[in-house]
Amino acid sequence: MGETVYLSLGSNLGDREENLNRAIIRITELMGISLLAESSIYNSTPIRCPEGTPDFLNKVIKIDCSIKPVQLLDSTERIEKALGRTKKGVFSDRVIDIDILLFGDRIFSNERLEIPHPRMFERAFVLIPLCEIDPDLTDPQTMSSFCSMRKRLGDQGVTLFREKAGA
Repeated sequence: MGETVYLSLGSNLGDREENLNRAIIRITELMGISLLAESSIYNSTPIRCPEGTPDFLNKVIKIDCSIKPVQLLDSTERIEKALGRTKKGVFSDRVIDIDILLFGDRIFSNERLEIPHPRMFERAFVLIPLCEIDPDLTDPQTMSSFCSMRKRLGDQGVTLFREKAGA
C-alpha cells in the first residue's frame, strides 16, 4: 500500500473528455498506481488566458501511489507528451495537463515540483472536484478544510459537465 495522491487533470483542445479519459487510463497503467476515486467532469472558463481560449474540462482523481513524487512527475510529464502536449507553461492551451496536488501529507519543494500544489488553493476548478471526492480533506500545511476554501472562492465560472458514472 502506498500513499494517497490527488491529481488534477485538465484539457481544452481536441476531444477534451477523451483526453481526460486517455490520461486516466495511462496513469492507472503505471507500475505502483491504482485508482481509488475520480470526480465528475467540470467545465471551466479560462482564467488569465488570452482572449478566445477555449473552455477547459477538469477533474480530480485520487490514486494509491507507491512511487516517489518526482518519479510520478516524470511519468505524468511523459503521459502529457504522449497525448500531444507540446508546450509547458501556465495560462496556455493544452491537450492535457496533469498536476500533482497532494502526495499523502507531504510538504515538498524542489526546482520542478511543489507539494501541495501552490496554486490549487485559488482554483475552483481544482477545489470543486477535490471536495466532491474527499469532502473531509485538509491542507497538510494549515490543516484548513479544502471545502471551506472552496466555499470562499465561489464557483469562478465552473459548472458541472458530466457526473461521474454511478453518481
